[in-house]
Amino acid sequence: MTARVESVLLYLCGIVGCWAQDPCLNPMEVPSLEKRDRAYVIATGERALNDRLLIEGWYDAEDKVPLDSAPDFQHCGTRYPIWRQQKNGDTSTMCIQTHNNDCYLQFTIETKMCGTKEIFYLKKTISSSAYCFGKPGIPTAPTFNVRPNVTPKLRNNLATSKLEFRCEFSKHTDDVFYTTNWVVNGELVLSEEPLKWSGGGVIETHALTEAKLTSVNIAQFGFELRCSVRASVGKDTAASVPVLSDSKFIGIKISNRTLELSEGESADISLQLTVPFGCGTGALGCYLPIESVQLDITADCEQASLASSRCGTAISATEWDKAATIRVFGQVSQNLGSTSTVLKLKLVTPDVLIGNEFWANYTVGVIAVQLIKNTEPIARKYCYAINDPHMRTFDGRRYEHQYEGVFTMYKHETFPIEVQIQTADCGRGRYNAWCNCGVAIRAGRTVFEFNRCEGQSSIWTIEYTLCEDNGGVLQVKKKGSSYEVYLPTGGKVKVTVYGIYLNVYIYPSVQDENNSRGLCGTLTGNCKDDFVLRNGAYSTDDTATGDCDTTYSNWKNLLTTFSNSWKVDKASDLFEPDVHASLQAWPQTNLYCSCSPDPESQNLGIHTKEVNCTAAIHKVCNTFPGFTDVIPTSCTITERRRRRSVGVRSESPRRLRRQAVNEWTNGWTEVKARTFCENLFQESRSVQTCMNVTGVGISGSIDNCILDIQLTGTSDFYRFSIDTVRDKCLHEVLVDPELQVKNGTKNMSVYDNVVAEACLNDCSGKGTCTDGDCVCQTNYGGSDCSVDLTTPPRLSETETVVTCDMSRDACDVLSVRGETFIDSVSTCLVEQIRARKSGLESVVSAVHMATVVSISHAQCKIVASDSTGSEDIDYVRAYRISIANSAGNYGDSVGLIVFNSTCIHAEGGRESKFNWTVKGNYCLDKETCVPHGDGQPGNNCLVCDVSGNKRTWKTGSESRCQSATGQFPLITVAASVGGVVLLIIIIVAAAVCACKRSKRAGEKNNAMGKELT
Repeated sequence: MTARVESVLLYLCGIVGCWAQDPCLNPMEVPSLEKRDRAYVIATGERALNDRLLIEGWYDAEDKVPLDSAPDFQHCGTRYPIWRQQKNGDTSTMCIQTHNNDCYLQFTIETKMCGTKEIFYLKKTISSSAYCFGKPGIPTAPTFNVRPNVTPKLRNNLATSKLEFRCEFSKHTDDVFYTTNWVVNGELVLSEEPLKWSGGGVIETHALTEAKLTSVNIAQFGFELRCSVRASVGKDTAASVPVLSDSKFIGIKISNRTLELSEGESADISLQLTVPFGCGTGALGCYLPIESVQLDITADCEQASLASSRCGTAISATEWDKAATIRVFGQVSQNLGSTSTVLKLKLVTPDVLIGNEFWANYTVGVIAVQLIKNTEPIARKYCYAINDPHMRTFDGRRYEHQYEGVFTMYKHETFPIEVQIQTADCGRGRYNAWCNCGVAIRAGRTVFEFNRCEGQSSIWTIEYTLCEDNGGVLQVKKKGSSYEVYLPTGGKVKVTVYGIYLNVYIYPSVQDENNSRGLCGTLTGNCKDDFVLRNGAYSTDDTATGDCDTTYSNWKNLLTTFSNSWKVDKASDLFEPDVHASLQAWPQTNLYCSCSPDPESQNLGIHTKEVNCTAAIHKVCNTFPGFTDVIPTSCTITERRRRRSVGVRSESPRRLRRQAVNEWTNGWTEVKARTFCENLFQESRSVQTCMNVTGVGISGSIDNCILDIQLTGTSDFYRFSIDTVRDKCLHEVLVDPELQVKNGTKNMSVYDNVVAEACLNDCSGKGTCTDGDCVCQTNYGGSDCSVDLTTPPRLSETETVVTCDMSRDACDVLSVRGETFIDSVSTCLVEQIRARKSGLESVVSAVHMATVVSISHAQCKIVASDSTGSEDIDYVRAYRISIANSAGNYGDSVGLIVFNSTCIHAEGGRESKFNWTVKGNYCLDKETCVPHGDGQPGNNCLVCDVSGNKRTWKTGSESRCQSATGQFPLITVAASVGGVVLLIIIIVAAAVCACKRSKRAGEKNNAMGKELT
């Protein structure tokens, strides 16, 4: 029994083993069988079959067998075809054919008949060789050497547009079958079923559609496409040698994959779509967006970076065959130095494009940009106009500018950028002098202005006076009375306000080289060409052609012709509000976008985030401690600012009649003046800290100090000379990385030392410089301790009433003009008033910390009090505001009426008069406008009645009063008979009281029926 079972098991195992080892049951398919035909010749650019990497094993070639003769070199879709030389039972001898030997190498393979089908055990072969197969006993293939063309076509329906490709060819003279083969990136991906011509319908049927591409795992454009057509007598007979079409790229071609840029330069990347696209016939607009992403972005602001005209572009479906452009800029970095950095910019379409899925997440290309930085042409360069106007050009020429008027200090030849200065009499009747009283900085249709040129009684205007460009054309930062205005090119204008005057310093960028004009001269590195006139000619002034180092005494260095050419006429005067309408806007093509990857939005199909699209090609990475942004709060020019003082300008520059060259006054001599100035510089902590800083010199500033004493007979201008040293020093340590390296036992850099010691105006001798800020003595304040805090700020046009309409504004802040206001010191005293017909009633006063916009502009918070005051309901709310810099020291005030223009007409005026009247079909109830016929808020018994010019509150109907106040409550008492009597007495008493109240109410209503005008 046991032996019998073992025999059965052995028998069954033998059956299973045989089944598992039978190659006929599970052979592999020969890969790319359609290419292994004798007639298939690889075309240029097509990838050859290579069985060197073939998995060895049993293969099924369908109804084909190995070729029994040499097919020719580079046939069968490979370089070295393999054919069967001899068959001997289950063994076949194979030959590898080369260009000059039909059987260069022999080897054997096993074969096996599976019924009527033969299968083959294929081995790995040498490189670039492949087995050849064909059908036995088939007719000869027809000759068909036509080269087809790949033609794209867009098929539109209402909602979508789909792209397909036709392999177009001409008909064979015989009635044959055509097989279309599609090759993507050198790989055969699809062979269509053989079809006859059918009036050319085979071309339409064999078109490569997006659906067919998806079926072969191709779901995105961006590939090379070719096709070929083979002709055959029958569907299963030998086909002609295929001829591949020219390759057609399906996607977006990019013009440059490598760029070289210098900071401040730009280059265009051209993008060309090679096939059409669409969004269906129902789309109102159809665009293909292409986004630009800078790769390898670091958080370090000072690292080299790129910007583009936009964070990408969009190609219109109606103009798909026109090239689109992305302009790439090399951003101007803040620091000095010379570097070369390779940055990568990736162009890609969004992840999700509904209806255009084959275009989604398509990488157009990665551009390698070599960004070169070289700041040598602008190193140590700057221009200044310091009081009373001593000038220095970018290339170092010093000269005097003792003229009145408005002048172009700097302008850019390519961009709409200009800096104008204005000078006015600053001699105060004691001596002849002209000083900088204003500067207007313009880029496009944005203007930031400093102005106190209307005389001694005026106050500073320090604000945006025009801001109609988008994108931060001018970036302004302030600390106390020091301002930094960053130009779109990367240049910087530094303005320091001293009392009623200011100094102006301009630091150029690499974009100013060969592009600067004006009183600052031409920035070329050659000081001999600085004095170019406005008309392009060169100055004929005596000293215009001298060397930079030549010292000219006193007024030999006046350049009348040069200064006169840069005087501004009234039609171009940036200080004139009427001129602003004619200014050219900042070109929208000059917007620079920093485009970095945005991981959070990629899930939404967005690759980039437009981090910063501005007019500024530079990056402001470093500022000194304490500087804050100045935001455009308003850009309106008030009538006050339109009323200019008469006689500030003349038609041509007027030279001052100064003392003779060797004449000294008020006891001054050259020796005394030099001793005074040198001692002053030695005692200045700012100067002593800065005198050894690279790029900072003090000799020229000492000369200016001496010259001012000689010309004015006073030392009033000495601080301007010190400011020149300090400002240049601060700039150098900010932009020179070598001066920011920490060393020494205290681990401090030159930058650290300068910032800690170089306080503005050396704190005016009324404070101590501590860590870069002035710690002022008692009763002194301001950024340089020059403000006497016990003296109230002088307000502009005091005793003036302004109005604020609650229907249009929140009326919770009042801007006050005056000087001098101090951050974190100035306070507002706000007195709330009810302006009635009978007079003014003070309600409540409150003190709030002022928001200081500038030394001449503060904002006071306005808060309405719920204090009831008088019972008179006929009033509007008003305020009286004054400002102090120390406790209790409030001076003059300004007034404010807060009203609702729906029913109130209010007027501001002088002498604190609050004028207002009720208008329209309204009555007034505690600032509330009540229309005619409506009840008084909180008392519907009284109704607004407007008849003619009279406004009265009249008693309403009985039903209105009943619904508003309700019936008198019925008092019910459950009691004995005595209780009932008591109830009757109470009811009677209540009725009497009600009558008395009604009488008083009628009297009051009659009184309120008076005219409310």
